[in-house]
Amino acid sequence: MSPAPHPAFSGWRICGAAVLTQAVAIGFTLGSVGVFAAPLAKDLGATATQFNVGVSVFSLMMNLSMPFIGSQLDRGRIRGVMVAGACLLALSLGAMSQARTLWQVGLCFGVGCAIGMAMLGPMSSSTAMANWFSRLRGRALGIANMGGPAGPIVIAPAAAWAIGAFGWRATLLGFAVLVVAIGVPCVLLGILDRPSDVGQFPDGEAAADAAGAANASSMASDGADPIASTLASTSGMESLLGAGPAAVAWTGGGLARCRDFWFLALAAAPFAATGIVMSANAIPYMTQIGASPEAAALVVVPQSIGAVAGPVVFGALADRIHPRLLFVGLIAALCAGLCGLVLEPSYAVALALFTVIGIVGGSMMAVYGALVARLFGVAAFGQVLGTAALVGMPILFAMPLLFGAAFDATGSYARGFFILVGTLTVAALLFASLPSGEARRARAA
Repeated sequence: MSPAPHPAFSGWRICGAAVLTQAVAIGFTLGSVGVFAAPLAKDLGATATQFNVGVSVFSLMMNLSMPFIGSQLDRGRIRGVMVAGACLLALSLGAMSQARTLWQVGLCFGVGCAIGMAMLGPMSSSTAMANWFSRLRGRALGIANMGGPAGPIVIAPAAAWAIGAFGWRATLLGFAVLVVAIGVPCVLLGILDRPSDVGQFPDGEAAADAAGAANASSMASDGADPIASTLASTSGMESLLGAGPAAVAWTGGGLARCRDFWFLALAAAPFAATGIVMSANAIPYMTQIGASPEAAALVVVPQSIGAVAGPVVFGALADRIHPRLLFVGLIAALCAGLCGLVLEPSYAVALALFTVIGIVGGSMMAVYGALVARLFGVAAFGQVLGTAALVGMPILFAMPLLFGAAFDATGSYARGFFILVGTLTVAALLFASLPSGEARRARAA
């Protein structure tokens, strides 16, 4: 017997909780790590390369953990994963505050904080949005992913002030307390794994509405336009119930043999790596071009405001325009912003360029989530995210290292920016090569 629809749809409340959990997960890690670069250099002697080693290890461990996390999310354990992630993140921040050597800082941040953030952050909330929404999935993903860039708007300037007033160790202890005080209640009170758990359907549909949407999807899919067919397919009954666009579930072996999966994973990795590099190095870059430490810390504000607005706009567009095409446009804008920074412009122009970079970077998870759902379906959503993260791990590990080494070798960020532009160009070509319909399965031998 089908579950009776709940009178009050819970999806948007869960979306709001996802905004807060992402703000906590990213705001207390990658969103504010740049503020700690100067104190770590002063107290522990960290160079640009060593600072970016920590960022690389963070990316490595985050991606190594994602396949396992994704498998747990697909089993309907979103709440448990997120609570455990919040606790691990808090413990790691607290331990980091007591570190006496760089390797201890790297261990706490690069391992503990990375895994905690992966469990609490965008992957978990995006899986929840994929479960709770179908027709409005892009919009919901866009709203949920506002939280990641919104957190640093408050947290990074506050951290800069707290470091000056109390020191970086006390600031990290405060971070640990706030992660538990905000993150854990938010998950327990705001997150539900699946609509079927409370007698609901995605988008708040009743059972009859879901069946009607499936019929409409079937009729629309008979047309000649493949993009229109793909758009329609996301509204069908299978998608509403979490089966995705294909009747046969994706397995790990099926993904490994799927060319489109490899294109997706290898295209997403440089895009994500650029976001990580720019988040970690924005404040040091502003200091390099002459801004004071206090003024440099403010770069996070326009960057994050742009990243808040981006997911809303591009998440909604992902419901109308194929996400692979949106990615090509986003990469073009990102490359233009990076080339502008090569010129070491004035403070005001640099802030404007970081706003553009924030819009693009903040839009990634919303557009990426919509693309994964279209290609592979909701049932495999967490598995695809986790496995793709594992494939992209070498790229995400190498990019911060190359960026930091380029700066130490030249005393300028220009070479590092050109490295990013080159890899993004390859990513754009891979995104453009993806199909407009669902992913193409490998033929049986």
